[in-house]
Amino acid sequence: MSTFTLLEQHSIPGIQSELYTYRHSNGLIHYHLANKDSHYAASLGLRTVPYDNSGIAHVLEHSALCGSKRYPVRDPFFMMLRRSMQTFMNAMTSDDCTWYPFS
Repeated sequence: MSTFTLLEQHSIPGIQSELYTYRHSNGLIHYHLANKDSHYAASLGLRTVPYDNSGIAHVLEHSALCGSKRYPVRDPFFMMLRRSMQTFMNAMTSDDCTWYPFS
């Protein structure tokens, strides 16, 4: 059974929010920013330390969003647009991690 354990809770008065830090039973760390904003957003971040500067991390960043043979996903960027113009999905690579923000 997978579970989350609350590790920390902090108030952030400047943005009227509460930050909760959880650890999943598999080791994953989850940060939850709770507030009264009706715009829902999330982001998944993974460590992706490249072996060289060939740009492979950037190529894989977008390829991951195209699914796989076992988990086929057809063009998720445009699939979300059909539901609403108020959705957002992207992928970003920094020096040692890749982020997938969406709303």
